[in-house]
Amino acid sequence: MRGPERGRSPGGLVWMVARRLLLRERAVQTSRAARLGWIFAISTVVIGGLLVLLGVRSVIPPLAAGIASLALLGATCVRILTPAVAVAVFGMGLGCAALVTVLGVTSGFEHELTARLARVNGHVLITEYGQDFDEYPEMVARWREDPRVVAVSPFAYAMAAVVPAPAEDGAEAGPEDKQLRSPAIAIVKALDPALAAEFPGVPAMLRAGDLSSALRPGHLRTAPGVALGHRLATRLGVGPGDFVRLVIPAELDGSQESVGRPPRFARFEVTDVIDTGMTEFDTSLALMHITAGQALFFNEGRVTGVEFALTDPEDADAFGAEVVAAAGPNFRATTWRQQSEGTIAGLRQIRAAVSLVLGLLEIVAATALIASLLLLVRRKRAEIAALMALGADGRAVFWIFEAVGLLAGAVGAAVGLALGLLLTGLVAAYRYPLSGDVYPVDHLPVHLTLLDVVAPGIAAVLLCALVSGPVALIAAKQPLLPGLQR
Repeated sequence: MRGPERGRSPGGLVWMVARRLLLRERAVQTSRAARLGWIFAISTVVIGGLLVLLGVRSVIPPLAAGIASLALLGATCVRILTPAVAVAVFGMGLGCAALVTVLGVTSGFEHELTARLARVNGHVLITEYGQDFDEYPEMVARWREDPRVVAVSPFAYAMAAVVPAPAEDGAEAGPEDKQLRSPAIAIVKALDPALAAEFPGVPAMLRAGDLSSALRPGHLRTAPGVALGHRLATRLGVGPGDFVRLVIPAELDGSQESVGRPPRFARFEVTDVIDTGMTEFDTSLALMHITAGQALFFNEGRVTGVEFALTDPEDADAFGAEVVAAAGPNFRATTWRQQSEGTIAGLRQIRAAVSLVLGLLEIVAATALIASLLLLVRRKRAEIAALMALGADGRAVFWIFEAVGLLAGAVGAAVGLALGLLLTGLVAAYRYPLSGDVYPVDHLPVHLTLLDVVAPGIAAVLLCALVSGPVALIAAKQPLLPGLQR
């Protein structure tokens, strides 16, 4: 039995000694003031988090909770770990937390932008070269039953000038109205309300949430309905119940006969306002019924294209190619990736740059671990010599200090990931507002993936393992006799 025991003993010895070197030898005596400080910090984190979850719109609760959580992290490290290692573990935890928070926010921007772009334009757009896409009913009927398709709908696009109009058609504008009659250029999209309502998130863009009543077609006694982006409506000074006039250049037909013709225009009632959460759309988007759009844009029953929402957005390229192959060479497919390619590429570059800068926190913490381990080797020369005298060789001493570095990295990664998840949760719950004039979304989004959580922790452990090696070699080469003489 001695053979197996001796085969197992080095590993047990390494981890036992490593834990003793990492943890404090004596428990820290907690004074009454220290206990009150612990209670105050924990209470601040709990109360701040609850206030954020309850929707209190003040930056003080999340900020106080974040600062208190940092104080708790530092106090826990100092109380449990040896002072030399505690500094390195706190720095590593801080670096992990910062990386998790930033990766969650940058992933949130990417996820939010792609989701909202897909909500407005679908995952796949099929258009036809030229301007005679009139076979759309057959395409919609064919692909609507495909299990990969969540929704499919024809659409028509046009650029139009939107001008506030008087309540009565043909009435003269009063002095008050003339101050509001500065036209705005809008991207007008005509949809089939029955089909567009099947797109995830499309009805939710409308404040009232009823697509059929908002995008009503025109009748003899009622004007057709139009939904305006809420920023566009504010700029025009109109709201639900008011009227606007949409003006379309006749040259939109693309024919020689249209050159020189007067523009087409129609009077619409504002039936709802749109809130997509993206400034670009909220300041320029207008939605109307597809029949009203066909009459105003083209004066005939054709569309700009057909849009698809898929069960798996990652299949957009393959599905678009399949639709084009079935429809013929005159058609082309545009996917959500192509629509947002520039935005996503810019976000990923920012994500990489910020991650690189914040990753320096982990590198600084790793260099602090080198100093901490060197100090530990210097202080524990007698203990190292005693281990060697009891039979531990240089390899065992090496792995003891390597294990100290690995444990420090693992503890730093664990507390850092916990702190990072807490901070990202506070950011997600608070929904920090952003200026629509600067940012494409109206709040700070958060979307954590598994990689965003795991990668900083793995990097922390690997860095600590890497920097612990040279110090472990120094410890393994400590002379025996001078250590015993101390």
